[in-house]
Amino acid sequence: MPSLRVTICAASVAVCGLVAPLPAIADTAAPPATLLPISSVPTTASTKGSAAVKLTGCTLGGSSGRSASFSSKMVGGSKAASMELRFDLYARPIAGGAWKPVTGVPMFGSWDRPSSSRVVWSKRVGGLSVGQSYRVLVTHRWLSKSGRVIRRVVLSSPACKQHDTRPDLAASFVGARSLTNGKTLYTLLVRNLGLSASSGFSVALAVNGVELPTARVKSLGARKSRIVTFTAAACASGSKIKAEADFSKEIVEPNELNNVVESACPVVGG
Repeated sequence: MPSLRVTICAASVAVCGLVAPLPAIADTAAPPATLLPISSVPTTASTKGSAAVKLTGCTLGGSSGRSASFSSKMVGGSKAASMELRFDLYARPIAGGAWKPVTGVPMFGSWDRPSSSRVVWSKRVGGLSVGQSYRVLVTHRWLSKSGRVIRRVVLSSPACKQHDTRPDLAASFVGARSLTNGKTLYTLLVRNLGLSASSGFSVALAVNGVELPTARVKSLGARKSRIVTFTAAACASGSKIKAEADFSKEIVEPNELNNVVESACPVVGG
């Protein structure tokens, strides 16, 4: 787990301080977390008190780096003399699996005691890892004058998913059509499965073991597709044809395996 940067804000005392980062921090230019207005907190406390937890920010890069912001709104009850809350950070792969605690993060995993009976307490963590989801479990407790816990509530925030934002090119065969001149028109579908547009790249096709001159795609938007065609000799029965997106390796992608597709002759669309 990478080193993380933390920001903590408490609306009740109008303080926002940046905790010193651990080594190898990822988001050195990250701004402070947004301080939620105290007006968003109910002004009337119930007998037992109340609590709510939110994911208030989830950034995937840029000047803010990869970061997540969480807040807890806590209101004291008429029977409580003081309140405490604790943020515990958890992570798991976006693909799924068990949530595991992220330890060693400053200001997480320790108790905070607000000085007000109505508070919005916010924390922000940066330097997050690509491919991971992050959430917090916030434990709230209300204490009597003697320090005895009279109520305890644990709430989970929604997850901040740190998707890989790079382009991800994939090639598939649409089919082949015989032309009147004895040649064959091969049709490919090139898709960008990623979350950002790609710059220009080349597409290659090999028929009967012979590589054809590459075709050029100037750019391809996120979640967009492009038809690319080649005219070549008919493929020999029993042979294979092979297509490859980003043949010249110009695009950095999270998955290079789906760039290449092969099909037996005759071509079956993919």
